[in-house]
Amino acid sequence: MNGLLYLVVSFTIIVLLIRLRVNIGVSIFAGSLLLGLLFGLAPQELVNTLYSSATSWATLRLVLIIVAIMGLTNVFSQTGYLKLMENAARNLFPDERYSLAALPALIGLMPMPAGALVSAPMIEGVADEFGIPPERRTLVNYWFRHVWEHSWPMYQAIIIASAILSVSVRDLSARLFPLTLIMILVGYLFLLRPLGSKANGIRNTGEGLRLFLRTTYPILVIILISIVLGYDMVYGAFIGLLSALLPHFGRVSKGDVVKYALQPKIVFLLLSVMYFKGLLEVTGAVETLPRTILNLNFPVVAVITATPFVVGLITGISFAYVGMTFPLLLPFLTDYRWIALAYLSGYMGMLFSPVHLCLVFSAEYYGADLGRVYRELLIPALVLFFLGVAYILLFL
Repeated sequence: MNGLLYLVVSFTIIVLLIRLRVNIGVSIFAGSLLLGLLFGLAPQELVNTLYSSATSWATLRLVLIIVAIMGLTNVFSQTGYLKLMENAARNLFPDERYSLAALPALIGLMPMPAGALVSAPMIEGVADEFGIPPERRTLVNYWFRHVWEHSWPMYQAIIIASAILSVSVRDLSARLFPLTLIMILVGYLFLLRPLGSKANGIRNTGEGLRLFLRTTYPILVIILISIVLGYDMVYGAFIGLLSALLPHFGRVSKGDVVKYALQPKIVFLLLSVMYFKGLLEVTGAVETLPRTILNLNFPVVAVITATPFVVGLITGISFAYVGMTFPLLLPFLTDYRWIALAYLSGYMGMLFSPVHLCLVFSAEYYGADLGRVYRELLIPALVLFFLGVAYILLFL
């Protein structure tokens, strides 16, 4: 029970510091130190965990992927590809609002960490035309980036869940796909529809497809290497970066690419997140959390809802709440109704997590107040949850 209290205290400190506009990386790092101290770790153990988490392949891999993504974004900016992507979307969609959803959704097909960093600059031109404030830009980019995570069979959470539950990926994806449709619908109603229709008057599907392929081929390269061929995302991200950089090598400032890719505050934020996750493992906090909730003898529906939600909230990763809670909940996950409820509940926790990289990076990119982003996220997220529960009860 003490472990649960320690988690709540450290998590609350992180949220409060962010609310006080302390740098997000610093807030997470401070909360991580407090977590370790509350669990009784000695200073040497805190340092050792910091060293091991900072030098682990999981952290280095994450940093390499993010650096490649940041570099790719800068190349897009220098070569004018971001403007061409905007033109491609305008030619493909009669209403400019749909570009705000389509471009993040495209990136969402790639299960990469902090993929919202790629789509954030893509929608900036259209967002400027609508006069969308930073918090709403963050939410639009964040929301549509994640519509596929309920059901896209390339996401690790779906693959891990299918293995734990001994069901096919195809069957699981098909049962959860309506949650993706519900999220798209809710996003349209709350985020796009209020903007008002804005016809661009320049629709040309052929030209749109040509511009789309011309500007997004590095992203398609990443999808080919990392998803179709199955190589690690590190290779896909760097080859994608090179595929964008080499054709324009002479006119792109390599110094600007490196400077943008290696922003200290971004690297520190990554290290802080991984330090937090490392301390969760060292202290055993995440492993004991589901058991603590189970031992409280809550009703089954409360256990299936609360356990994945809390783990999703703390870790900010979909495959974490699946991998950590589904084995413990397996005796209760007897049909797709309970499976979908557990998955949706964990997803809601992940969506609100202050250590979810897509959320914090989107807010950082647009200079948004994270507290206001949460306030704007609350109603659409609740509608998503209740409509999702309605689908589960009525159709599963």
